[in-house]
Amino acid sequence: MNSRVWCLTVAVTLAAVSPAVAQEAVPGIGGRVFGTVGGSFGDGGPTVMTSGGVGLRLTRHLGLDLELLYVPSLDLADDGLFFIQQGRRFASGFAPPFEMDRDASVTAFLTKFTVEFPTAGGRLFPYLTGGGGVGYLSERVRYRLRGDIPILQLAEPSSFSPLIFPPPVFESSETGLSLTVGGGLDVRLWRGFAVGVDARWLRLLSSRKDLDTAQIASRVSYRF
Repeated sequence: MNSRVWCLTVAVTLAAVSPAVAQEAVPGIGGRVFGTVGGSFGDGGPTVMTSGGVGLRLTRHLGLDLELLYVPSLDLADDGLFFIQQGRRFASGFAPPFEMDRDASVTAFLTKFTVEFPTAGGRLFPYLTGGGGVGYLSERVRYRLRGDIPILQLAEPSSFSPLIFPPPVFESSETGLSLTVGGGLDVRLWRGFAVGVDARWLRLLSSRKDLDTAQIASRVSYRF
């Protein structure tokens, strides 16, 4: 009698719990949204990075993502070019009578294929991702006169025009191809909500110099 009561109790409990478990499970096909915040390392020095995106899970494993990524405050190395107007040059061996502060940022719009490997009953989502898109490199150069070095000008004999110093601020921008590859791990906490870590490599192809960065970030996502 006791065994029958115990079996009946277990059956009722499983019947009550099963719908709740089914509601918490992530469907094999659907959408996802995600965002990352972390650090960028490599060309331009260490700085922060952020991104956000949406995706479509085509199968249980394969998905297509669209992502917008932003990397500010890049400290790009000086390329040795000084924007001196009127073709003037400073005497060889003399330091230029100004200092430069350079600040750059990268904005990339990426299309990626993502392959997930759900494990632990759909609680863990390790994944690999890769793709490309359009990258926008914006650079801002600020000039400051130095008081410790006099301005020297090598003017042509026939030219008596005054030296025109570079403008205080110079801005340039360039659009190029961006490539990325990486992976990560999402841990599902409740229904489709998950937190995890993301690591990737990003390259921006530029006409002046290619930009390579490695990025490690925390990630928040929701699958539905």
